[in-house]
Amino acid sequence: MRTLLCFSALLNVCIAWATGEGCALCRRAHAAAARHPEINLLSFPPLIQDPQLTDVQHYDLTIEVVPGTQTLIGSCVMTVKVSQPALNAFRFRLGDSFLITRLQLDGRPISFVRESTTMVRATFDRVYTQNEVFQLRVDYQGVPVSRGWGSIEFTTRSSGAAIVATLSQPWYAYTWWPAKDENTDKATLTFTLITPRNMFAVANGVLQSTEDLPNNRRRYRYQHNYPIAPYLVAFAATNYVSWSRSFTYQGQSMPVDFYIYPESNTVDNRLGWERSVAMLRVFSNLYGVYPFIQERYGIYQFQLGGGMEHQTMSGQGGFGESLTAHELAHQWWGNMVTCATWNDIWLNEGFATYSEALWLEFKNGSSDPAALRTAMQNRRPSNLSGSVYRYDTNSIDAIFSSNFAYRKGAWVLHQLRWVLGTERFFELLARYRQRYAYRHATTPDFQSVAEEVWGGSMDWFFQPWVYGTGAPNYAWGWTTVSVNNKNYLLMSLRQTQQSSYGLYTMPIGVRATVGNQAQDLRIWNSAQTQYYVIPVAGTVSNLAFDPDEWILKGSSTQETYRPGPPVIVEMNPAPGLVSSPVSQIDLYFQTPVQINASQVQLTGAIRGAISFGFAYDASTRRVRLTLNEPLKPDAYTVRIAPSVTATNSGLAIDGEYLNQLPTGDGVPGGEAVLPLRRLAMNGDVNGNGCTDDADLLAVLFAFGQTGARAEDVNGDNLVDDADLLTVLFNFGTGC
Repeated sequence: MRTLLCFSALLNVCIAWATGEGCALCRRAHAAAARHPEINLLSFPPLIQDPQLTDVQHYDLTIEVVPGTQTLIGSCVMTVKVSQPALNAFRFRLGDSFLITRLQLDGRPISFVRESTTMVRATFDRVYTQNEVFQLRVDYQGVPVSRGWGSIEFTTRSSGAAIVATLSQPWYAYTWWPAKDENTDKATLTFTLITPRNMFAVANGVLQSTEDLPNNRRRYRYQHNYPIAPYLVAFAATNYVSWSRSFTYQGQSMPVDFYIYPESNTVDNRLGWERSVAMLRVFSNLYGVYPFIQERYGIYQFQLGGGMEHQTMSGQGGFGESLTAHELAHQWWGNMVTCATWNDIWLNEGFATYSEALWLEFKNGSSDPAALRTAMQNRRPSNLSGSVYRYDTNSIDAIFSSNFAYRKGAWVLHQLRWVLGTERFFELLARYRQRYAYRHATTPDFQSVAEEVWGGSMDWFFQPWVYGTGAPNYAWGWTTVSVNNKNYLLMSLRQTQQSSYGLYTMPIGVRATVGNQAQDLRIWNSAQTQYYVIPVAGTVSNLAFDPDEWILKGSSTQETYRPGPPVIVEMNPAPGLVSSPVSQIDLYFQTPVQINASQVQLTGAIRGAISFGFAYDASTRRVRLTLNEPLKPDAYTVRIAPSVTATNSGLAIDGEYLNQLPTGDGVPGGEAVLPLRRLAMNGDVNGNGCTDDADLLAVLFAFGQTGARAEDVNGDNLVDDADLLTVLFNFGTGC
């Protein structure tokens, strides 16, 4: 369902609020309340699920519309497959304003019981077993009672023309036709409509035939061969003006049909809707070919605000570009892949809202980052306190929250694109589409596919952003430092949102201006307060935090840099493999530290503790270890105790070595353990200066062993032929 958005030069976005949350949705609800004062529109019953395991395969629906008496005369034949061992009854939904004139099971009359005002239980005359298929025919007639946003409305336009139109979302199909109304049970559809001859009836699928009938009536027969959820079945009938365009993609063509009121039939309105042809191409490029390419796409005008993505044929009350993009995108996200429950409605609405932004990004043929940024700022929620996952499904206003299901849902996808990168993000959508095409999906289903692409659990993302509430507030500061003629950017970052929102783990982009060049960096934030030491190419003159607005923030405030814990920014020789003699080791910190010799250790795997002279120069922030003798071949570790602290902040060293320098994960605490592997230069395994029999025997005895060993001359963690050959080729060297 589409909220009504209006854009102006003065405002980024204008939401037509009727109350605090409902936007066009709420306006529809209040309009319906005025027409039907007996309805409590703020509290809707949840969908009553059919507890029986059945699979509806096809609906053959025939409805005669009598506008003069606002009556429907209908018949629906449901073809149903049994999915449980035995079945002796079947429940379907139909409002009690209708009289059921006939109920047949495979052509035989059967009885039924009304279990509620909306639920009918058909009692079988025999037991049907698993995999049997039955046909249940329901003939009915009566005056429908509209619910929700106008599930079926008979009205007269200002021109005097009559119009009747339906909008069943979320669970109001029962107000005009009988169905097993579950999003998880899709079926194909044959839809026959009989109307007065001065009305044109539009519906899902392809118009197969029209036929004039007695008494100034006309019959329209539509066929839809793709599975459809009951809430997406719809029709409208009035004195439409129609025209058609064509969409061709990768050798496949289909019509794009438009149905407009005569009084709205202007050049601008036509061009507005015809943008959908270009949108079809953009979305097919991004999401895969239009899901119903074998049939058609169309837009028809109806009397309700905003729009509704009825499968293959969207109803729209306006001609706005974003409205048209939103409803079209639903053909992929909502229609082809349908939310399994109304808790998961963001899988429909968040996706369609983000698609509005993607259309604006890609409409000119390639990505326009500035257009994307503006589009997402225009879709920023005005309230961040709620959850994207809709826990309360008793109210349609709660389900279809513009702030949370639509806008915050769109930001979830925008942020997921930032996390994964654009290429992997669209790979995620492709996998998601492929796995759940023409079926249904839940939020855990989508998360599971995202985790496949990410390569691990993404609870850190989905729990706060989808299931949780709120958004992060960031306070950040920065400065620069030069250590040993190398430049570093120092950042402090705090999350300051209210505690009930919890913490957010996110990669965050920062853009450093170095000279006249921009250097884009990415930091990983997962703690309440975190510190970063980042090598940069020169002196930083300016820093921008999340400059491209990938993260939905409550606030972002620059503050004075807060000094952080010490980290090791450089070690000479560098951690890893070294083949030349090592007589001293230098360690550099980004800040002055409190350190002494007892807090530093140098240990060999074979040779044990190594003695050294210790010196610390606070002006250069350098610790120097002067060795009593050069290191012999071995695997060494340099350890800096976690008790080392920064002179200015008093914080303990952030010492974790993560396979690169600077050390640390941004949080104080952690012993620094730096590897240093002294290789056997020229095959001199024992380090006595001579490659001889002792070295050859050492390699032979260790042959085939793995790990960081002195006998592993080339440092590949395996003692093998290559090491033996090195000793042999250098035999006698230095002796």
